[in-house]
Amino acid sequence: MFLRFPLARGRRWSLALSLIAAAHPGWAQSAAPLSLQEAVVLASAHASDAETSRAAIQSALEMAVAGRQLPDPVLKVGVNNVPADGRDRYSIGTESMTMRSISEKQELTRSAKREARARRFEAEASSAQAQRTAALAAVQRGAAQAWLDRLYAERATVVLAEQAQSIGLMIDAARAAYRGNRGPRTDILTAELELQQLRDREDEARAAVSTARAMLQRWVGDAAVRPLGDSPTLAIPAWLANLDGSVVSQLPDVATAEAQVGVAEAEGSVARENRIPDVSVELMYSQRGPAYSNMVSVNLSLPLPWDRKNRQDRELAAKLSQADAARAQAEAVRRGLQGQLRGKRAELGLNQSRLERYRDVTVPLARTQTEAALTAYRAGAGTLSAVADASRKALNLSLERLKLEAATARLWAELNFLMPLATEAMPASTQGDQP
Repeated sequence: MFLRFPLARGRRWSLALSLIAAAHPGWAQSAAPLSLQEAVVLASAHASDAETSRAAIQSALEMAVAGRQLPDPVLKVGVNNVPADGRDRYSIGTESMTMRSISEKQELTRSAKREARARRFEAEASSAQAQRTAALAAVQRGAAQAWLDRLYAERATVVLAEQAQSIGLMIDAARAAYRGNRGPRTDILTAELELQQLRDREDEARAAVSTARAMLQRWVGDAAVRPLGDSPTLAIPAWLANLDGSVVSQLPDVATAEAQVGVAEAEGSVARENRIPDVSVELMYSQRGPAYSNMVSVNLSLPLPWDRKNRQDRELAAKLSQADAARAQAEAVRRGLQGQLRGKRAELGLNQSRLERYRDVTVPLARTQTEAALTAYRAGAGTLSAVADASRKALNLSLERLKLEAATARLWAELNFLMPLATEAMPASTQGDQP
């Protein structure tokens, strides 16, 4: 799944970059814009959780190789039949019955048991891989949302800057009306008060930008101080149209739960193989005095499962129960995620419809109303309070639209980054349809 990053949409957001560059003059010359794609790549490169999981994967794979091998042989060296009393007490060289022996013992673990142990570690590696994928997706999702939070915080400052220009026109109109004896001086004061109140909101918006930049720095480091690039298209991912089992099973949360099922089933296989004991073979060479021949011995040992019903069988039953619980948990995760995705898909579609209405109807009407009120006031047919009310309404509607777009963007990022994106040679002009 890949992202498509379109060109900037209109001069409004070009103004945003200009304002930010003015506040930070060094950016325009020294730093290229930080795109959403680059932020995701940088965050992925610093994903410590993912690297921890990588180590766990390698550890499990190494244990899988070790699990297929036979146990190490046991070397034994001993002395038997040493006199305990008499003239030759504790002598190992005078009594002919004393034996000096050396032996090697090897447990012949059945190949099926060794394979079951190896498959268990391989299942752990698969589980760690699924956890790494989920961790990487969470990192990319967090970085994308932090990038979008800063983007819309900066856009709020642009909206407020435009409002300041509108209030400036209001002040000019009030002064012109006062000079022409068409309005009282209180109108000028009212308009200037509107401007001062707006300055407070601008300060709050700049503080929000600083906070958003600090949150972005958590994910991308020093690159967080760079200006931001173009925003992505907030389109509904095509793969959300078909939320069948095969699609949902690819998502990290479901894959992690299913990997735990694999681990539980592998542990059940190990417990089943442990019900059958393994034979050990021992080869011994014994040396005696010159009056007697040296001797060679071969021993076989076999554990006796006296109480298999209450030991091995119960261990197997416990592992099988754990596997059943893991399967039930995986199914619950799958069904829960399917329901959540359907709800978020519907919410994203609804938000897009609302944004279109804001963009095409609501906000333009509010701006037209403000312009009409200002024109009427300049002509002496209206009041400044009507102009101020219309201007505030237009500002609030613009900020509401921006707030809705920010929430929609966060929802879009949550859906688009359910699966981690490839961060090596990632095309910038394509967007995948499958998770």
